Amino acid sequence: MKSGRKTFIRNKDKKKRPFHCGVIITILLVFALFTGCKNDTADRLAVDIDGNKIYPADNELEDKKKVGEWIYFRYWINETYEDYEFCYPVLFRYKEEELIAKRVNDSACYSFDIVGDYVYYLDSTIAIKDHGVLYVIRADGEEKRMLANELHDFQIVDDQYIYYTYRHDTVGVGLEGHALHRMDLDGSGAMIAAYEVLGADFGISHFDYQVVDGWVDCGTFKMELGAPADGFEKIVFCDIGDNDWVYYVTNRLMKARRDGSERVELDGEDDYHYTIEKVEDDWIYYVKGGEKYKIKTDGSEKTAM
Repeated sequence: MKSGRKTFIRNKDKKKRPFHCGVIITILLVFALFTGCKNDTADRLAVDIDGNKIYPADNELEDKKKVGEWIYFRYWINETYEDYEFCYPVLFRYKEEELIAKRVNDSACYSFDIVGDYVYYLDSTIAIKDHGVLYVIRADGEEKRMLANELHDFQIVDDQYIYYTYRHDTVGVGLEGHALHRMDLDGSGAMIAAYEVLGADFGISHFDYQVVDGWVDCGTFKMELGAPADGFEKIVFCDIGDNDWVYYVTNRLMKARRDGSERVELDGEDDYHYTIEKVEDDWIYYVKGGEKYKIKTDGSEKTAM
């Protein structure tokens, strides 16, 4: 009996030990998880959206730029309006020692740049990149000023000039509205830097541009910048081929070789509407100022249609 009693007690002890160990391990795991999460969020950047904190991943912070003690970035947020949910990018900034990022502007921000102690950003409509307002603001949040509105996009070059294009549907079909513009960083000295180019066989350049080393890169061709532009700027095609004649319009009707040489004006300036409909049998059929014309490819025999 004694041996059986002892055996029973030993077996009961063996059953209890794993139970107590399991409880202890569970408590330790919960504590480690809790303290780990606490430390994880404490060391991570929080984005403040209407008083709610979100902890985004590093790859969700777009276009990070540092100005003095501030770090700027764009972060996409979700918002619901009248049962419609949409997502748009917002400009935020934060200090490294604080790790709490707050909004810089009230609406969407599809592009921004920083020069010295000033931030330039395009405050656009929320749903899509459209009808933007270009602002400049000092890095400390002071001296906010509007530089231009109804823009499609902008680019700062050499920390000296702002190049920008308008939304064409808000300024009409005028040549000036469709051009690439330039201004100084303070908003002064605005001018046309390059006219929109439309060719008989290579399409249109509007909105498809990048300013590089004094040229506007339009993909299939590049065009020299003017200061201001006069419509005679040199155009060079990437695939020159046989270097044949190219017929196109800027603020005037032009022809030139594909390497940009031998530029010839076929018809003069217009400030409203210029487009080529077709080139056929040595005739150019085009529209100028809302009126239709045809003209020989050598510039002779201009005839109203």
